[in-house]
This record gives sequence, C-alpha cells and structure tokens, in this order.
Amino acid sequence: MSNRKRARLAEALIREMREFIAGAILNNQRVADRLGINYTDQQVLNLVDLLSDAKPGDLARLTGLTTGGITMSLDRLEKAGYVHRERNPRDRRSVIIRMAPERRCKILELHQTASQVMAKIFAAYGEKEIALILDFFARTNRARVEHYQAMSQDT
Repeated sequence: MSNRKRARLAEALIREMREFIAGAILNNQRVADRLGINYTDQQVLNLVDLLSDAKPGDLARLTGLTTGGITMSLDRLEKAGYVHRERNPRDRRSVIIRMAPERRCKILELHQTASQVMAKIFAAYGEKEIALILDFFARTNRARVEHYQAMSQDT
C-alpha cells in the first residue's frame, strides 16, 4: 500500500471515529437525561458496571478525574440510588462500588437498541476482523489511560 493511500485511509478512519464518538456522546447524554443524572456521572456509572468491583482509585485512573471528583460523582450516584459502597474485604481502608441491580436493568433497557445494532454489525465480520477491532480499541483505551496518568503527574 502506498504512503498516500495509507494516509487517506488513516484520515478517513479518524473522520469516522470522530463521527462515531460524537454520536456516542450525544446518545449517552440522552441516556443521562432519561436517568436524571449528568453526563459525567453516567460515564462513571458505565465504568462501575464494566469493572464490577470498582474502586474509586480505579475510576479516577480510567476517567482522568481527580479522586475528589470521583467521590463527588459517587456521592451523587449513591444519593440517586444508582450505586452503593461496600467495604473491600481485601483491604479495610478501601471500598468497592457496585451498581444497584434494579437500576442496571433500566440502564440496559435504554441501551438495548444500540446493543442490537452493534450485534448486527459484528455479525458481518469474521473472527480475525473482530480480533483486530478489539485490539485497536484495547490499545486506544490503554493509550488514553496512560495519557491521563501522564497529565496527572504534570500537575
């Protein structure tokens, strides 16, 4: 592949990613509005669900928020009934954040259509292609977290 063709493909990929990200953000804002919480809290809630045994420090690392910012978000989410804190059985000094199961069902319902669309899209790809896409997102997520960590060390 020529350098020119590769550059055009990379540029097209970046444009598609930007459009995808914009659409995802706007959709997630609609979900946050339906849940009666702000966008950042909705994303923290998403990470709590993904991690299952989330610790505030993990959430700060993944979001780039300060631990104080995470605490404020968790306080709002706990007050609204979306999460609860439990003592960490492996470390008495820390807590584990868990999503309230009944609230999780409501959130999954709000994402059901998007999940169905994604399942149809993935069905068009082979195993190797899905593995490549997975690798891309895993690398992108690691780079984002590393960037957040580097930024927090600069301040």
